[in-house]
Amino acid sequence: MINKLRKRVIIYTVGAVTLVLILLMSVINIANYVDKDRRAEEILYYLAENGGDFPKHMKPDFKGGETPPGWEEGERPPVIEEDGFHSPRDMTEETPFETRFFSLTLKEDGTIKTINTGKIAAVSSSEAAEMANRAVAKGKTTGYDGKYKYLIYDNDGETIYVFLDCTRDLASVDSFLRISILVSLISLMAIALLVVLLAPRMIRPIAESYSKQKEFITNAGHELKTPMTVIKSCTEVIEMQSGETKWTEGIKEQVKKLSDLTTHMVALAKMDEGTGNLPLEEVDLSKLVNDTIEGFCLEAELQNRVIEKDIEDGIIIKGNTTLLSELISILADNALKYGNQDKPIRFSLSKTGKKIILTEENYAEGLTVGDQDRFFDRFYRGDTSHNSEVTGSGIGLSMARSIVEAHGGTITAESPDGNRIIMTTIL
Repeated sequence: MINKLRKRVIIYTVGAVTLVLILLMSVINIANYVDKDRRAEEILYYLAENGGDFPKHMKPDFKGGETPPGWEEGERPPVIEEDGFHSPRDMTEETPFETRFFSLTLKEDGTIKTINTGKIAAVSSSEAAEMANRAVAKGKTTGYDGKYKYLIYDNDGETIYVFLDCTRDLASVDSFLRISILVSLISLMAIALLVVLLAPRMIRPIAESYSKQKEFITNAGHELKTPMTVIKSCTEVIEMQSGETKWTEGIKEQVKKLSDLTTHMVALAKMDEGTGNLPLEEVDLSKLVNDTIEGFCLEAELQNRVIEKDIEDGIIIKGNTTLLSELISILADNALKYGNQDKPIRFSLSKTGKKIILTEENYAEGLTVGDQDRFFDRFYRGDTSHNSEVTGSGIGLSMARSIVEAHGGTITAESPDGNRIIMTTIL
C-alpha cells in the first residue's frame, strides 16, 4: 500500500511537472517564432511600401508626422507610420546592410518591370522570377518559400514581390527550440530525481499513520479472540445446563459474526502490506474455480437457485491457491447473499492472449447503470444489504480486490442495465 502510494506521488508529481514544462516551452517557442515572423513581415511591408528597397536616405527612430533630425523643415520622410505605412521595430542605420532580400515589380499587364537582386548573392534573376510564380500559385499574399518569407503588395496598379532571407532568424528559432528542449529534459530529470529521493519523506506521516492503523487492527484482532472464545464457551455451558434458547443462539451467531469480521480485518491488513512474502505456485485455475463453486451449489439448491458455469479447461496461473480460492468464494457468497432469489448466477472463466478473465454475473435490485466499483470500498454495503436477514460486514469484496491486486490483476463491477451486476476479474 505504501509502495503504491509512493509510486503514485512520484508519477503524479513528475507528470504534472512534465505537463507544465511542455506547456511553458510550447508557449515560449511559439512566442519566439511569432516574434521573428512579425519582425520579418514588418521589414517586408517596409520594403514594399518603398518600392521594393530601403530608402537611400533613411532616417530611423522618428515619429510619424514629425520632421526627423537632419531633414529640412517641411520635407516629408519617405516612410512614416501614418496612412498605412509601416516602420519596423528596432530599425537602425545598419538594418539595410544586414538584411538580405530581393524584389520584383510587375506592371499592370503582368510583365516584369524590374528585378532587384543586388542585396542577395544566392538568388539569380531567373530564380527570382520562378519564386514569384510559385508565390502566385499558392494564392496567398504572404508566406514562406523555403527559407524565404515573401509578400505580394499592390502599389498604384503595380504589383511588388518582396522576398526576405530568414535563414538566420529560422536558425535562431531552431537553436532556441533545441536548447529549450535540452534544458527542459535536464530540469525534468533533476526534478524527477529529487521527487524520488524526497517521496519517502513526503509520505512519511501517512506511512506512520497507516502502520499504526495496521498494528492496531492486528493487535485488536488477537486481543478479541480471547473474550470471544470465553463468551462462546460460557454460552455452551449455559446450553448444557439450561438447554438451547433463542438467546443463546443469538449470542453464538453474533460471536461467529464478530469472529469472522475480526479474521477478515486482520487478513486484509496483512494483504495490504504487499506481495513480497506471498508464496506463489502453479495453480490449475480451471479446476480451482470448478471445485470452489461446487461447494456453493448445495446452498444454491436450498435457495432454489442455479449456479451456471462456463469454465475453459486447462487454464494455469502462477498464484496463491488459498487466496485465489478465497477470491472465488467471496464472489460466490456475495452473489448468493445479495442476488435475486429467482435468478441464476453465472460464472465464466476464459483466457484471451495472456489475460485470464473470470466473470461473475447475477441479478440484483437497487442498482444504477454504470460502474459499481464502490462495492469494493471497505464496509460498503448496497441498499439490498440493509435487510437484517442478510449477514455480512461489507469487507468481503474489499478483500477480493486486495487478493486480485496481490496477483497483479484488476477487478471491476458494472451494471449494464440496472438489473444485473457483472464482476470482471482480469489476472
